[in-house]
Amino acid sequence: MLEKLQRIGLSKKESEIYLALAKKEISTANELAKETSTNRTVCYNTLQQLIEKGIVSYSKKNNVRVYAIANPETLLSDIREKEDVAKELIIDLQNLQTKKSSKKSVEVFEGKNGLKQIFNEIRNCSELNVINATGLIFENLEFSAKHIINDINRIKNVRIIGTNSMKKTNLAKMSKGKIKYLPREAENFATTFIFDGKVIIQTLKEKPFLIKIEEESIYDGYKKDFDIFWKKL
Repeated sequence: MLEKLQRIGLSKKESEIYLALAKKEISTANELAKETSTNRTVCYNTLQQLIEKGIVSYSKKNNVRVYAIANPETLLSDIREKEDVAKELIIDLQNLQTKKSSKKSVEVFEGKNGLKQIFNEIRNCSELNVINATGLIFENLEFSAKHIINDINRIKNVRIIGTNSMKKTNLAKMSKGKIKYLPREAENFATTFIFDGKVIIQTLKEKPFLIKIEEESIYDGYKKDFDIFWKKL
């Protein structure tokens, strides 16, 4: 849970004290300082930060402050506020971009953040075709993979051509799209996504590496090849 708390924006020390307090229900600052091996002044300051974030409250008992976590749902308040700002910013940025019909581009993305960015596009597409799916997304995005697959399951037309080893992954278990598999000798790590005028080439064997191509004739060519390939499997 410590890692999850840090992933939503708490510092390491804030996460340690918040989690210790959650386990004790109510506690004094001195007790929390001992519990987390934290200097008392640092503990007091950290508790004040958590109070200001609205996720910890306090009351007085025998003239001594005792602390408790607020309703856990308050952890979402800051995230929701940032989400609202991000949505407004996305609209502003989209208004600055040229129309999709005239857009031609090649972009390279690396690492887990790049992978997340691409899958945020994929999970909202209208139709999806995938060649050489590996299921390795669950090893690279352990916290968000299942949510991404659930979103993709809402897409009406999803066709996946997977590697033989994908059969043993959570992707095969969770996906509601149509799936066909390549023979064992075709095993490799280069996955291609074809959707909404885009072609994404991805490898997750080591550090995630992705190339996004937006060009009408390239998309049309990959889509036609996929249709032929699909019929022959």
